[in-house]
Amino acid sequence: MPVKEVLAKYTKDQIKKAAQIKAIFFDVDGVLTNGGIIYDDTGREIKQFNVKDGYIISHLKKAGIIVGIITGRESKIVSNRAAELKLDFCHQGIMDKYAVFEKLIQFHKLKKKQVAYIGDDINDLKVLQNCGLSACPADAMDYIKTKVDVITKSKGGEGVAREVSDLILASQGFLDKIIKG
Repeated sequence: MPVKEVLAKYTKDQIKKAAQIKAIFFDVDGVLTNGGIIYDDTGREIKQFNVKDGYIISHLKKAGIIVGIITGRESKIVSNRAAELKLDFCHQGIMDKYAVFEKLIQFHKLKKKQVAYIGDDINDLKVLQNCGLSACPADAMDYIKTKVDVITKSKGGEGVAREVSDLILASQGFLDKIIKG
């Protein structure tokens, strides 16, 4: 899809916010996955990630954008996925996501308006309300949708991170270069 078509889906305010982003932080369950957790007979946890979400991460990093996870659950699967994607950080088992968000912006010398956050539930609200560009999946609860800048067309685990990443990369002039190779 040409960059003009990507940006045509968004308001001038959304594009302006996306153009300022230097970091993008993701929740996992319900954002990078569909929120389902499968346990096999041995108790082993299974999650499914979207390849399109994973693929765009390398392009975000090449564009100089910091990429990482802040999630409330702990899972070896998430650690493995974060390592595979070479994320800048992966914070798991986080009860107070906003406290971690604040520490990360200080550590990376960022302003709140320079961080995009994608979350889908109550424990994401404070970060969503205090970051530069907030987003949630199409299947987030209505009370989350009313608090974000962008509601993706995709449901959790179906390309949510890709949609927001494409917006950010397009607004900053990188998506054209990526598509043209």
